Amino acid sequence: MPSGPKPGDACLVFNGDGQYVEIPSHPDLSPAKTGAFTLSAWMRADALNFPRSEGSGYVYWLGKGENSGDAGDQEFALRMYNHDNTREKPPRPNRISGYLFNPSGGLGVGSFFQDELAPGSWIHVVFSADGRATSIYRDGAFRRCDQYQPGGEPRCARHFDPGTHVPLIIQPQYGRAPLRIGTKDARSSFFAGAISKVRLWNRALSPSEVSGLYSSDDGPRAGLVAEFLFNEGAGVAVHDTAGSHHGEIHGAAWGAA
Repeated sequence: MPSGPKPGDACLVFNGDGQYVEIPSHPDLSPAKTGAFTLSAWMRADALNFPRSEGSGYVYWLGKGENSGDAGDQEFALRMYNHDNTREKPPRPNRISGYLFNPSGGLGVGSFFQDELAPGSWIHVVFSADGRATSIYRDGAFRRCDQYQPGGEPRCARHFDPGTHVPLIIQPQYGRAPLRIGTKDARSSFFAGAISKVRLWNRALSPSEVSGLYSSDDGPRAGLVAEFLFNEGAGVAVHDTAGSHHGEIHGAAWGAA
């Protein structure tokens, strides 16, 4: 089984201080278009504590959402916690998670895994939503699922508002914020490390499809709406090999796995 992208595969390297890729917003990139989606990426954290993180001690390393409140456009995000974060009780050293949000932001619902990590090691992360529950996979293996709508699988965890104890329900809606890689809103937190082969489907991949994607790096084409292989190796643009959702590089450097 692979321990990372194929040797020599291209990637983008982010220094953790204001570097990212930005892809203009489009309904294709939103879970709201079909009510389900899957996001897949190879990521390599080059630090266990990041220089610019959110107040709770994590960075957004990919996401779509800029504004909160009445004019909010929050949709989804992938996070990685600092190893030494102190705000969360109990601590969440290097937890990697994916979240869905209502447009106004605030509490989201998502899934996570929390493993001991080594800087410089590649991880394959898949985050999906099927209309009822989110799921997260590491290196092709299912790790956890969480309900964000009533009627999800009983094995999937349920979440409640800590103040009212009412079940949290997420209704994903399309927003105008761009999709960003290396950050979410390009304001507070930025990833330090490398990212390669970002893919987005408008459906939830099955566990067998996720396993096959990890082992062969040959994802199913059905429902694939965006694919950023980072094969360019130079320049300031990344091209979508599954469609027309091309992006612009802001400061990140080209590298090889």
